Amino acid sequence: MSNMGFGIWCECDTRSCYVAPKLRYTKEEFEKEIAIEVDGCYELGETKELYARWYPVAPEGIDREGGTYAFCEPNRGSFPVWVADVKPLREGKS
Repeated sequence: MSNMGFGIWCECDTRSCYVAPKLRYTKEEFEKEIAIEVDGCYELGETKELYARWYPVAPEGIDREGGTYAFCEPNRGSFPVWVADVKPLREGKS
């Protein structure tokens, strides 16, 4: 079981998606938590199922020193996660 909890993942210091392990959240709980977090500031994508794992050394292409969680194919050490992409709402959009 992963130690990962609910969180936001970023690309280049920009929020890109919310992620949570399926073993700790139902789809409904995950979507409810996101609704609270975004509070109308972000446009949400559809919830999807992917796999992630802990990498003690960041995989190539991830600009981070040390270990990190990252998406991967289902394999040894991976676990299923809920994922919902986010993007900031454009100014003037209600």
